[in-house]
This record gives sequence, structure tokens and C-alpha cells, in this order.
Amino acid sequence: DAGNRETIDFFESVFKKYPESKKNRHRIEHAQVIHPDDIPRLAEMGIIASMEPPHAVEDKTWAEERIGPDRIKYAYAWRSMRKAGIPLTFNSDLPGSDHSIFYGLHAAITRRDKNLEPIEGWHNEQNMSIEEAIRAYTNWAAYAQFRENETGILKAGYWGDITVLDIDPFHLGETKPSELLNGEVLMTVIAGKIVYQK
Repeated sequence: DAGNRETIDFFESVFKKYPESKKNRHRIEHAQVIHPDDIPRLAEMGIIASMEPPHAVEDKTWAEERIGPDRIKYAYAWRSMRKAGIPLTFNSDLPGSDHSIFYGLHAAITRRDKNLEPIEGWHNEQNMSIEEAIRAYTNWAAYAQFRENETGILKAGYWGDITVLDIDPFHLGETKPSELLNGEVLMTVIAGKIVYQK
């Protein structure tokens, strides 16, 4: 949280000196541990919090021992950030973690690892809904790149970036989230052209 606070302080000092720079949609990569006092600051400044959902479930075995029982409550605090109005984006951190979108979605909505542990989810009060998780990987990420009017959703006139899956993540995310882990990508389309087909 100290590293994130230093970064927030830096942004704040720049915004005071150059107010127009606030429009640049700045983001903090690995905004994983935020002090609760800094959550409203992120929201007020419009700083985007970028994280990797698999890191939450991979860090759970050692994180609390390192940062303590109080600070851990604000580790990967997606729900707290959403409630505060902080823009979020998700990514895979490839090659730092398993880049599977299915693993990422599963981790975001259940806070459970590939072994489905812990049963109740790790600090599950910070879970995302399946719609939020998908948006964090798609149109919220497009917003972070100033491309929300070009990609991130399926719409006439947009790029036509499409990933075809063999599952319905919306349905499984609400009914059988563990089955997300069995999903496969059947096709990838970029700018309307097929670039991968199983």
C-alpha cells in the first residue's frame, strides 16, 4: 500500500501543477494493495486500477503473513473499488501467470484457485459479478486505452474483435462457476479477420 500511496501522491502533485494532465486516463498496474484512505483518492482522481485476478488466488497462501490481517482486507479490493467508482481493468500479466481467460474470470468471481480453494472464496466480499469481470477484460480495458469508441464491445462500426468460446461464461458464472475452468477458445477474430481457429 505504501508503493501505491507514493504513486497516488505523485499523480496528485502532477495534477495540481498540470490540471489538464488528469485527462490522460492514468492507471496503476498491480494496484493490488491499497490503503482504505487511498480508495476515495483514486476515485476522485479517476486513476484506473489495473490488476490480474489470478494473482489474488495465487497470492492468498502467503500474502496475509507478509502484510498482516488488516491490510489484507484491501488486497485485490475489487468490490470496494467498484463501490467507490474507481475504473478497473483486468489482464493476464502474461507470462507472469496463467493467461487463460477462463482462469481469470473464475478467479474474479469466486476468489478461488484452480483447486477450488478456499471453498468460500478468499475474502469473497471483494468478488466481482461475471458481467463486471468480462467488462474489466473488454470494454473497461478499451476505455483505459482511449479506444472505447472503437473496440471492447460488439457494435456496428467497431473493429470486430471477437473471441468465440465453447461455453457461455454469463450462464456458468452465475450457475456453475467452477465449470468456467473447462472452457476453450474456438476462434479469435481481430478487426473482422479470423486469426485463430481451433
